Amino acid sequence: MQTEQPDRHFLASRVKSRRIALSLSQEALAARAGFARSTLSKIENGNLSPTFELLLKLARGLGTDLAELLHTGGPSALTGRMIVTRGAPAPAVTDDNSALTPLAAELRGRKFQSYVAEFTCTDIADFGPWNSHATEDFLYVLSGDLVFVSEGYEPAVLSPGDSVHFDGAMPHACLAQPGQTCRCLYVFSDKAG
Repeated sequence: MQTEQPDRHFLASRVKSRRIALSLSQEALAARAGFARSTLSKIENGNLSPTFELLLKLARGLGTDLAELLHTGGPSALTGRMIVTRGAPAPAVTDDNSALTPLAAELRGRKFQSYVAEFTCTDIADFGPWNSHATEDFLYVLSGDLVFVSEGYEPAVLSPGDSVHFDGAMPHACLAQPGQTCRCLYVFSDKAG
């Protein structure tokens, strides 16, 4: 299943305008985010589609959450705590292994983030570096089978209706079974700061 790549130029513009609004140089923001200035330059010029881990670091460096950073709509007039999401209104963030579509992206100040995650990689040898981020994570399998591989545990195969709750800092990889795309509800809370 092919997932539409989000507009890199939208993200580039969003990051650069937020950085400038905070009176930060590229070097200062990169230091706050914890990665190289050259990486930030590539993101701001639309030459790099950042991984989930880089997006989390970037959002933290900008003092915002990931959903707000990726939100494509205008400011919300709602002041309440209810948001209805129909379909997939926000573009997916993709990498070689997955696509993450934010849910309720316009809701600010949330204690947790929610996404629909699609995992397409089927071979751990092709996965690349395992994921590790300062979050508390929960995956609920919607369709397909999820092969959850993590440091210190045997791989677990989860079917629709199964779930896994884990420490995102633990190195892990989410794989689909060959010939499948695995769709999950992905919920996480940021443990940093």
